[in-house]
This record gives sequence, structure tokens and C-alpha cells, in this order.
Amino acid sequence: MSDASESPGNSESNVSSESTALRDRVRTEPGPHAVAVVAALAVGVGVASVHWLGLIAAGALASLPAPTARRGAGYAFGAGVVCLAAFVLSLGPAAGAASDMFPVVYVTVGAGLGLPLFGSLARAAVA
Repeated sequence: MSDASESPGNSESNVSSESTALRDRVRTEPGPHAVAVVAALAVGVGVASVHWLGLIAAGALASLPAPTARRGAGYAFGAGVVCLAAFVLSLGPAAGAASDMFPVVYVTVGAGLGLPLFGSLARAAVA
């Protein structure tokens, strides 16, 4: 009888310890870390191309594999730069004319860099 009452608690703690071990592995080992960061950037840029809230998601996803919250903010900033670069590439030849639209450019660059940094707060919340 005591085995049955302990098994749900043990399975929950096993799942928790396995997810913690996976999170630590992704944050410390170079191979899984690189795969996680590239996958996060790909998903983040994809989501950001659909809606501007995707910039927050891109920053959150990019910061989660980071070993520290400070590095997570750096990864999120990098995700913002990648999203802005993808946006400029999507403009094609119109990028030159769009760069002369100063108020819009300020908002675009500010959102492209600031919203992923806001999303990097997810890394601090997960710890």
C-alpha cells in the first residue's frame, strides 16, 4: 500500500529532476546549447515575421538556453538583431527608401531591439 502512495510522488520528482537535468545540459554542454539557440532563433524569427509580439517570444526563446540571465539578455539582443536583419532583407530593394522614413525607422529599430530584451525576462523568471 505504501508503494502505491509513493509512486505518484516519485514519478513527479523524476519528471522534475529529468527536466532540470535536460535544462542544465542544454545550458552547459556546447552541442545541445548550440542546437537550442539556433532552434530558438529560427522559431523566434518565424513567429516575429507573423506578428510583432513574436519579437517578445523570440527574446524569451533565445534567452532560455543561456547559462545566466545576463547572457540571456545578450542572446535576446542578438535575436532582435537577427529579426531586424531578416526584416531588412525582406524589404529587398525598397530598404534604401525605407531608411529615409525616420520616425518609422526609430520605432522599428526600438521595437526590434527592445521587445526581445523584454522577452528575456523569461530567463530570469525560470532561473
